[in-house]
Amino acid sequence: MTATLRSLALVLAVSLGCAPTPPASAVAWFTALAGIALEPAATGAIDLRWRPPSECAQVYRISIDEDVPEHLQRLTKTPAEHSHSYLAIGPDRLRSTGRAAARPGVDDLWQGALLFRGPKTHDRELRRELFFSGALIGPASPDAACFERTWDPIEDALALGWPRLPARLVAVGESWSGARVESRCNKSACIDPESGAGGPEAHHLACVTMSWRERLDGVFVGRSTSAQERRLAAISSVWSDGQPPGVGISTERVALVASDSGRLVASEVLIRHGFLGVTRRVVIEAVDDCADGLPTLGWRAPADDAALTKALNRAATELRAPTES
Repeated sequence: MTATLRSLALVLAVSLGCAPTPPASAVAWFTALAGIALEPAATGAIDLRWRPPSECAQVYRISIDEDVPEHLQRLTKTPAEHSHSYLAIGPDRLRSTGRAAARPGVDDLWQGALLFRGPKTHDRELRRELFFSGALIGPASPDAACFERTWDPIEDALALGWPRLPARLVAVGESWSGARVESRCNKSACIDPESGAGGPEAHHLACVTMSWRERLDGVFVGRSTSAQERRLAAISSVWSDGQPPGVGISTERVALVASDSGRLVASEVLIRHGFLGVTRRVVIEAVDDCADGLPTLGWRAPADDAALTKALNRAATELRAPTES
């Protein structure tokens, strides 16, 4: 779609309010996850860009549930994973000015910090640098979409939970290319689906996988605890290794992104390995009290969740933005 046609589509969508019927799957999933009702917004377009958490440390709970055949668990001597981890992102206190960061463009770069704690880190807290642009958040793994196991829990979480955004106004129904999926993910594209073999006899295969494919499915309205309307974009994403359905590897994601704060509210990723019979489900939830965190939209955290309370307290202490003098 050329820039002129895209602009025309946006104008028509906004002026007519002609958003397609919101996808029931995204609404049902989010309501079941957080108990928060959403309604279709009276608009057909929304600004989609990430914005740095420069004024409040954001905390995400990452839940992983795996379905692994018993024989594979015995062979690898690794049980299916059912875990919770916590990722906190915020300004780097050594570099931050204490002022709100401007909305970044596609090529603008903002540097912050993150904290991560979970079973993969043996419950030790890791601290790393974090980078934002209007389109991407990283460092993110280029091959998280095809893994049946998490290798780097931080890079995998950033790659799976946060889709690539266009950093501009987007019309409902519009699609765009997401982040590249490559590296080890290209190996499964070289496997002959009938023989299960690779090598010279499979040289007719491309051995190159697609990028994520992103789509704005709908714009919803939720209400914050202050009764203020908050606009949420439902984005669906797909990736596959090019093999026939049910044979190779395919990944699906649904994400809700808040336009006003420019942050991820929640996402769910399903990674299906046809060759191995493994399914991974990764759910990422904004569990903090910052703008458009689930608590501000009506979700209530369990009062006895010690791990959540600890993650929130650590983020508030370690990633607090400095007070502007």
